[in-house]
Amino acid sequence: MKKIAISMLIAGATMLMAEAPAAYTACKACHGEKGEKAFAAAPDRVPAKLSKEDIVKALKGYKDGSYGGATKGMMAGQVAALTDAQIEELATYISGGSETAAPAETNATEAPAAEANATK
Repeated sequence: MKKIAISMLIAGATMLMAEAPAAYTACKACHGEKGEKAFAAAPDRVPAKLSKEDIVKALKGYKDGSYGGATKGMMAGQVAALTDAQIEELATYISGGSETAAPAETNATEAPAAEANATK
């Protein structure tokens, strides 16, 4: 019984310390180990503070060119080869699995203006 309890504790702890998906490697330089850092051109947009849904929307928007401001060109190149499954995996990792993370200071429609203002 004691061995089972210890095994369950270890398994639970391992799940909480999920590794970053391979696709996140390129993100670390600008956004930190877990998405905790904002990019300089958009200081009010910290990926880890966004919901999974908002992250998916942003990444897909960068990919199809419908989202972004000052960082649009750089992000489009970063996400161009990602599949929808990889985008979902990244969003789950960055948001900590949260469907409803803390509200972002700006929403997706305000992001381009916020990013443009940050570069002035």
